Amino acid sequence: MNRKIQLYTWGAVTLFFFGALLLWSGLRRQVILSINGQTQTLTTRALTVGDALQQAGVDLTAADRLSPAAGALLFNTPRIVLQRAYPLTLRVEPAGQEITLTTAERIPANILAEAGVPLYPGDRLEVNGVTIDPALRLPNRALTLVLRQAVPITVHDGDHSVTFYSSAPSLDAALFAAGIRLQSEDQLSLPGAAPLAAGMEVSIQRARLLSIAVDGRELHSVSSAETTGGALAEAGVALQGLDYSQPAENEPLPADGAIRVVRVREAIELEQTPLPFESSYVADANTALDQRSVVTPGEYGVQVARVRVRYEDGVEVARSTEGAWTAKEPVDQVLGYGTQVVTQTVDTPDGQLEYWRAVTVYATSYSPCRSGVERCYYGTSSGLPVQRGVIAVSSTWYGWMVGQRVYIPGYGTAVIADRSGGLSNGWIDLGYTDDQYVAWSQNVTMYFLTPAPETIPWTLP
Repeated sequence: MNRKIQLYTWGAVTLFFFGALLLWSGLRRQVILSINGQTQTLTTRALTVGDALQQAGVDLTAADRLSPAAGALLFNTPRIVLQRAYPLTLRVEPAGQEITLTTAERIPANILAEAGVPLYPGDRLEVNGVTIDPALRLPNRALTLVLRQAVPITVHDGDHSVTFYSSAPSLDAALFAAGIRLQSEDQLSLPGAAPLAAGMEVSIQRARLLSIAVDGRELHSVSSAETTGGALAEAGVALQGLDYSQPAENEPLPADGAIRVVRVREAIELEQTPLPFESSYVADANTALDQRSVVTPGEYGVQVARVRVRYEDGVEVARSTEGAWTAKEPVDQVLGYGTQVVTQTVDTPDGQLEYWRAVTVYATSYSPCRSGVERCYYGTSSGLPVQRGVIAVSSTWYGWMVGQRVYIPGYGTAVIADRSGGLSNGWIDLGYTDDQYVAWSQNVTMYFLTPAPETIPWTLP
């Protein structure tokens, strides 16, 4: 009995529903249709959203976004919103990934989520090269969306290093955005316009103030060069030839910024040195004994040396001989020694005396007990006793002078009759007895008295 009552009840409800539906479908109603933000009013008898769009000639694609859904009934639906899908190209940099999709989504952040591409802080979105807010709606048309993902960049600035993430379009822009300021003279290890790449490392060579001493003046400049040579090139200071710098060209810039440029010049000089000549002697019968004549004059030779002279900043610092040669040979001198015996006279307290030779000698004196030895010697080499009138000479002179009569001013006439091993040539010893001894120590003229011996040494040793 209860089951029959339930069946009758459901049947009545169904009939009522369909009846109401038939009654509603026959009625005309107005619906607001918004397509991509453009609105219009539809008057329709359609029962569903999809039917209403079909009646209005609006076709749907699977990617379009419709609210309410196409199957929803138009009971209490005053507004239908349709967001058309558009083709979109998503390019991910710097990975170079490109994704093509058709979507009705116009919020960039949602588009990235739809494409499965995460958006991290520091990432940057661009449309036609213009940075956009990922939360702002895109225009309703096909376009290319570029996601520039932030990549790690390590900057070495002197002793300090820092790593940060950036999606800037260039290295310069990334450094600026990170608060790293560069002076115009600072130098980057990479071009400032270089696009960013993951793991990029860049070094900053900060410019420093330099003082360059060159050509007698001091230049001041600012440079970020790594080496002294680079800084000089920036300052327009050229090293030419043998020029050098302190520090050297390939060395780092000095901590105090002081650079010295040394200008180097080398010159070749020819130095002349006289070469002495030798002298030889020949007998000259036309010249008096003990006199000299010039038979052939001597001439100095000339030696020439090639000398390299080094100048630094105009000051000579070194010279070296690279070769020498004789430009002119010396000419030896030939002298004539006189062999002409000329008799002359000398005035003495005892009258004039004739002599044939006069020489200057150094005279000392001796006696038997004043001969420079411990014992007394009374005899001489000739056998005569040591006394006034006996003269001792060197052994060399004694050989040819023994027995020769001489006159010594202040001493008188004497004979060479003794030799002394301690005397040198040109030194004579005047004899005295011990009780008559007179000390001598002076130069004197010794006159050789006539007659001249048959054998005469023309030159005295």
